Amino acid sequence: MIEFKNVSKKFKDVTVLKDITFEIEEGNLVVLIGLSGCGKTTTLKMINRLIKPTTGTITISGEDISTKDPIELRRNIGYVIQQTGLFPHMTIRENTEIIPRVEKLDNEKITKKTLELMEMVGLDEEFLDRYPNELSGGQQQRVGVARAFALDPDVILMDEPFSALDPITRNSLQEELVNLQSKVKKTIVFVTHDMSEAIKIADKICIMDKGEIIQYDTPENILKNPVNEFVSQFVGKNRIWESPEYIRAEDIMIENAVSCVSTLSLNKALDKMRDAKVNSILVVDDKTKKMVGLVKPKQIAKVKDRTVPVKDIMVTDFQSAKPGDSIVDLLKVADENNISEIPVLDESGKILGLVTQNSLITTLSQQYFEDGEVL
Repeated sequence: MIEFKNVSKKFKDVTVLKDITFEIEEGNLVVLIGLSGCGKTTTLKMINRLIKPTTGTITISGEDISTKDPIELRRNIGYVIQQTGLFPHMTIRENTEIIPRVEKLDNEKITKKTLELMEMVGLDEEFLDRYPNELSGGQQQRVGVARAFALDPDVILMDEPFSALDPITRNSLQEELVNLQSKVKKTIVFVTHDMSEAIKIADKICIMDKGEIIQYDTPENILKNPVNEFVSQFVGKNRIWESPEYIRAEDIMIENAVSCVSTLSLNKALDKMRDAKVNSILVVDDKTKKMVGLVKPKQIAKVKDRTVPVKDIMVTDFQSAKPGDSIVDLLKVADENNISEIPVLDESGKILGLVTQNSLITTLSQQYFEDGEVL
């Protein structure tokens, strides 16, 4: 959708961007983030030609934007800024409809679209005849977002739109943006200096430093696999606990779970359990190798004849997890079913690993420790 190829920018003798190349996929919300002066806002403003690159090309849907009329280009790209950019002498209706009227669209369609936009951003129709100074900061920013969508553009640029708002309003607008994006699937480029905000709203995050892209990846991969110490420090070692849904069963499971075939005698199964120092064993079908049950101390205590095969005493009604299930999902399953072990199975039902009470406790305790010291 939007592609940067070997783009650099110099202001006199100062290099702001150094030969950056990356692509923003259609329908993604991409966050540009970094320390002040890293080049994130310059990168954003190049997309609508408010700033021209010194070298390199920028294309939107395969078309070089340098060949397009800048005014026409900007009218087809929504733009939301920190200060909202609302005209104080115009009503909310006039602010929202200004570009459609410049484009000389049908009056009836403009009115209908304006009402749709107000509903989209959670404002009542009664706000349309008010002026910006009669609205709160959060309400003004909602109008700014509505105006950016007035011509239904494919691309929306958002330059720290929520940074001047109080934390509660900011959090609310972040959630509304995520919900809105799930419905409209626009290509949104969002600049922020707040890593928590980036993780919350982004499909992908582009971390920049001194005019270079340091890591461009999904929030989950950045949290789990920072490419270097700069990213690790910038993100924060315990940042993942703000988004525990990114901690998955496959990250914390014991991979070599103790198991046995269903025809094995209970005596032999007990030997395996003692050797591995576990108090339960997962049971798999002899032929398919799919998990069919498990044996726990409660079942063993009821059996006098320990020569019977485990399939005769195993529990077949058991809870399991998928490798992509989050730690939040696992804790819910463990709590609701009062269990301490959750097998992790692939789509065919074969065992991938085991999440135990100990592995959950160990993982949860990591949020309170860093480098072996209590935070």
